Amino acid sequence: MERGLGYAEACFETFRVIRGEIFAWPLHAARLQRGLQAFSIGLNDDHLARLYAGCIRAAADHGHDVLIRLTVSGGEAPWGLFAAGGEPVIRIQAMPYHAQLQPVQLTLLEWHHPPAARVAKFTADYALTLRALQGVGHANVLFSHEQQLLCAATANVMIRRGGQWWTPALSAGVLPGIIRQQLILAGVVHEAACPVTWLEDCEAIALTASGFFVRNVGSIISEKGVLMKAGRCDELTTCLAGHAGVPEDMDA
Repeated sequence: MERGLGYAEACFETFRVIRGEIFAWPLHAARLQRGLQAFSIGLNDDHLARLYAGCIRAAADHGHDVLIRLTVSGGEAPWGLFAAGGEPVIRIQAMPYHAQLQPVQLTLLEWHHPPAARVAKFTADYALTLRALQGVGHANVLFSHEQQLLCAATANVMIRRGGQWWTPALSAGVLPGIIRQQLILAGVVHEAACPVTWLEDCEAIALTASGFFVRNVGSIISEKGVLMKAGRCDELTTCLAGHAGVPEDMDA
């Protein structure tokens, strides 16, 4: 039995390879290691070097701007919850990246159960996300819990309010995103508890993820109706522009 399939003993990273370079690869590698350590799966520097080279090779077959999903699982093992796996199984999936230019419309959705801590991209966490999305019909949602904003289904959320960009502080349910971390380290975005009421008077909202980097939110559908939030996010894109592995046109 493959441990990733049988017990969700797996973590993954998603990112783009642009002109043969990955933005902030060391942060992706560190997060992947952190997640796998929870399963006692160790990746040394040699493993990580081979993973990096494998992603670059896979991307080269698909063009100059390629979306990669790198998954590492526990490997083949006998049946049983605590049966030790052999060598970890590594899967590298690659596809040409196609730009999403239009601002996205989000639906505000309550996460009804207490959210779990998300120190890495555990595949099991996304099974819970899929369950939460049942009946919605799409993944363009903004999750909240007990009147506090968390994140989108597959992205972090940035909120511009009072001339400053904010993002929900790391807590249960908030993924430590790579783009999120870079913007915080640069001083462009600050962490804080972000109540749902901020949506009513904020100046702009954006999503961040290593697939699309930064994407404008055009509007949010809530129980109160449609909240129009189509504002600019130039401070975010300017902060990332020019780095290796970042698209030349941040709107793409």
